[in-house]
Amino acid sequence: MLREGITASEFGSLADIAFIKAARDKLMAEGIDPSYSRIAAITGIHRHAVSTVLNELESQSPNESTTKRHRRHRLDRVLSGWFEDPRYTDSSGNPKEIPLDGPHPSFSELVRSNSGDIYHGIVLDELQRVGAIETTKNGELRAVSRRFVVGGADANALHHADEVAGEVLRTLIHNLFSERDTRLFEDEATTACLPAEALPQLKKWIKTRATALLDDLQGWLDANESPVEQTEQQPRLRAGLRIIMVKDDNPEKQD
Repeated sequence: MLREGITASEFGSLADIAFIKAARDKLMAEGIDPSYSRIAAITGIHRHAVSTVLNELESQSPNESTTKRHRRHRLDRVLSGWFEDPRYTDSSGNPKEIPLDGPHPSFSELVRSNSGDIYHGIVLDELQRVGAIETTKNGELRAVSRRFVVGGADANALHHADEVAGEVLRTLIHNLFSERDTRLFEDEATTACLPAEALPQLKKWIKTRATALLDDLQGWLDANESPVEQTEQQPRLRAGLRIIMVKDDNPEKQD
């Protein structure tokens, strides 16, 4: 946080928002009216601050986070199609360099086939921004990465870090308070004695094997997900697998 210029006061404000949201959701889940006074009582945050935060939250679009996640999922589908669709791969199985517009194989048709409701210009901007695709000297597009990954310290990258950290913590907390047969998968394969010169090889191994696993799983998830129009007919939830690489330069300083 210091590296990103976040002060202790700003962190305190963020913590207040998190506590207020959590208290509101907890009270609503218990069928209790989440009044300003009740939230203030259980969080220790002043009632006026509670009212300010809740009023700001109510003025925001409730589907903003879901929309961002949906868009990122569609971007992943575009990249997967580019690497897997025979129309977009060469005889060696590598993604072809393709023009922006025109019939198959073209980027606009690739997006239409795999993202559905997102304009191909938006997809192009997003994938170029994160370095997943690049423009060749002859003006065609080249796929550089098989998956959509954000990085850096811009707003989207910070939102992504928040989302990943939240998902990891929710799984760990769920497992803390659940019976063995209802716990979610959580495992690791690590060593504290890896030679530094072996790190590039480990990165390559993880990128190849983990990407293949995630692609297989995404295919299963796509085949088993319910159409949007069936949302009201049956309950749906978000589920899947997230893989992260672990790297600690000071394994003996775990304080």
